[in-house]
Amino acid sequence: MEKCVRRLFAGALVLGAVGFSGTAAAKLGSCNDPIVLGTTLSETGPFSTLADKWRKLTEVFAEEVNKTGGVMVKACNKKVPIKFVIYDDQSVPATAVSLYEKMATVDNVDFFVGPDWSSMGGPVPPVGEKHKIPMVTANIATPALYDRGLKYFWGTPFPVVPRWSERYFDMLSKVNPKPQSIFFVTHDNPVMKGITGYWTKKAEAQGMKLVGNETFSPDLKDFTAMISKIRAAKPDIVYISSFDGASVPLVQQMRQLKVKAMDVHHVMLTGSLSRQVGKDIEGMTGELAWYPGIKGAYSDLVETVMKRSDVSMFDYIWTLGRLSSYLVMMQAIEKAGAIDREKVKEALYKGTFKSPAGDIVFDERGFPDNGAFTVQMQGGKVNVVWPPEVATGKLAWPSPTWQ
Repeated sequence: MEKCVRRLFAGALVLGAVGFSGTAAAKLGSCNDPIVLGTTLSETGPFSTLADKWRKLTEVFAEEVNKTGGVMVKACNKKVPIKFVIYDDQSVPATAVSLYEKMATVDNVDFFVGPDWSSMGGPVPPVGEKHKIPMVTANIATPALYDRGLKYFWGTPFPVVPRWSERYFDMLSKVNPKPQSIFFVTHDNPVMKGITGYWTKKAEAQGMKLVGNETFSPDLKDFTAMISKIRAAKPDIVYISSFDGASVPLVQQMRQLKVKAMDVHHVMLTGSLSRQVGKDIEGMTGELAWYPGIKGAYSDLVETVMKRSDVSMFDYIWTLGRLSSYLVMMQAIEKAGAIDREKVKEALYKGTFKSPAGDIVFDERGFPDNGAFTVQMQGGKVNVVWPPEVATGKLAWPSPTWQ
């Protein structure tokens, strides 16, 4: 997965929209026709393991919304159903650009939702800018991509770096016994280095002693030397900032060499990591954007859509970012009161929108302020353990499996 973040690919245009009938272009702003949302998904290519079930997810989302009539549009004096134009961008930025151009000029979609991934976040949003079509992207998390002065670009990544481990460190400030030292292990990747750079400062500000800060290559398989440093430092917390695939041998070898700590925290605790390391993941903590059982705005809708689509949040950890792009666009249309691009743009600017994980608040750049929940592997299952008021399980502290 980590390689997906670094690579740019070139590929051929893939045609064949799903969820949009016929070859005629949509009627822009029509109260008598569905609101047409254009998107691409990475159904093939290197990102496909993260998104291969999202076509069904998107189709089911439209079905569930349309069961209640659709989106309330004041200017139409009624609810208007939604419809998606969906293309496969093949995980290729150049292909995605061509497809968004096609949706703008041939399909005449009303609005854009998606795409995902920071590699798409560079070249794709200028298409919306060119055609003045509001675009609420999904999992585009690199802050610099929002610093280009674009006026039709918003994003719903979960979580953002400044809030990634916010609840985890809140938890560490309140547990007993309280950890006094921390050791950071970082996958050599811009995203993961950004997380470590931010949270090392927060840890020290919280009074924890930084006893180690090691970076490893994504190709490293033998972690013996690094683990020796961890064992010698005897940290209370081992904080692993890594994509799940790169850290598989690290977690396995930490167990084999009997590392002890109050907690081992992995910033991307996923179903993929769980399947690859088996019982070695037991007792570890991590972050998830949201998990079924946490009640919030639209949580019933999201749970229904995920269940019908056979999508697990633990296996597809970026799903909330994708669904939130749809939810935000729906709410923006409702706030605008019209199927009008400029009015929807105004509604999105510095707007606040509801999601199952809490409010999504955009700054003037279109960048959100989204956090995550702290989870722990308990008995082979993932439980939300912090904050306590929404927890689906009680925190085991110190982690019994790392003692």
